[in-house]
Formats: sequence, C-alpha cells, structure tokens
Amino acid sequence: MRALLIEDNVRLGEATARSLVKAGFTVDLFETVDDGWHAWRSVTYEVAVLDIMLGDESGLDLLARARATGLRTPVLMLTALGSVDQRVVGLERGADDYLVKPFAVEELVARLRALGRRPALTADVLRYGDLEYDQGAHEISVGEARLPLSRGESIVLERFLRHPDRVVTKAQLGDSLHSLDQDYTDNSIQVHVHRVRRKMAELGADVTIRALRGLGYMAIRLDGGRAGASD
Repeated sequence: MRALLIEDNVRLGEATARSLVKAGFTVDLFETVDDGWHAWRSVTYEVAVLDIMLGDESGLDLLARARATGLRTPVLMLTALGSVDQRVVGLERGADDYLVKPFAVEELVARLRALGRRPALTADVLRYGDLEYDQGAHEISVGEARLPLSRGESIVLERFLRHPDRVVTKAQLGDSLHSLDQDYTDNSIQVHVHRVRRKMAELGADVTIRALRGLGYMAIRLDGGRAGASD
C-alpha cells in the first residue's frame, strides 16, 4: 500500500515513515504543502496522512483543495487538537479518519489498513473523454461501438480510469491484478496495457495510455491527434 505522508515536524515525520515502511507500506514523505500537493496530483496513493498544522497552510485547507479537484484518496488527519469541533470541521472537508497526537504507531497502521480496505463508492459506468467502461458488462464503448475486455484488461483499465492524468506504476498495476487473484509479471502487465490501448484505438477513442519511461503509465486525453506511446 502506497501512502502519502505530509508532516512538517522532521523528526516525527521520519520516525512515522520508518514505522510505516517496517509495517509494509511504501511511503512518500514531504515536509511542505507544495511538495506534498505536487506528489498527490502526480502519483496514485492508496491512503494519505496529513498533519492538521502545516505552516502557512493547514492540512485541512490542503484536504479541501484535494477534494475540490476530485482526489478521493482516503485521508487520515494527525492533530494535537482533539476537540470535537476540530474533528467535525475535518470530516466536513473530506477527512476519513482522525488520530490525536501522541499516538501509538500500531493504531496508525491499523487505521490506515482499514481505510485502504474500504470499498470505493463508484458508479457502474466509468467515463473519461468519450470512452465509457461498463464495469458490469466488462465492455468499453465510444458511442454505439463496443468491445469486450478480459478480466485482466478490465482490472488494468479500471485503475487508469480512476486516476486519469496521473502516473500509475507497474507495481500498482501488479497490486491490482494480484488483489483479484490474477497472476502477473512485468511482461503480462505490458501485454494488458497494450491490448487495452489497442482496443481504445480500434474504437476511435479520444484517450489513450502513454508509457512514461522509468515511471509507469498514464491515461491521457488526445489533443489534436494521436499521441505516440510505447511499452
């Protein structure tokens, strides 16, 4: 599980990150709102941990900004302020859970794992550009034209459509396949991506999947023509 951690207390942030890594998380730690916000917009995270007090901008303001732009990452707020009013404000701005400092690392790990297991509230049909993906039928369509997807292709495409215009790593795609009992290798991930991309092109969709060398893949809108892509 990949976690975003934004904490401006260097010692606390590093200690928390080490504990989460020891518990099996992949952690991206940032001390400032700007750095954390840049990462949040660019990388897919399963959970995020935000300190409520982050210098000039509070974690609550950052959370409100994230929710306003459509980021649905489950968020746990860390705070030294345990008042009911503070928790209510945070929940109203989109927080999923709270933990008051000082806290036990074991409780933080348990809460984050619980957040990561929550099923997403999703529609039956996911849309991006003119492409529609019917989750029940495992079909993609553009207008009246439709094509079926295999189970593996469906898993991969759903990951991209839930995080359009954001980097999805091979490891994250592998985690998605593995979570649904699908065997995978780097080669099989490339094959799934290639087949999904080919079916998008066959339908004439205005979206594609671009390979970003050394980073992973990203679902993008085509602007004024087809973008080149390679595995």
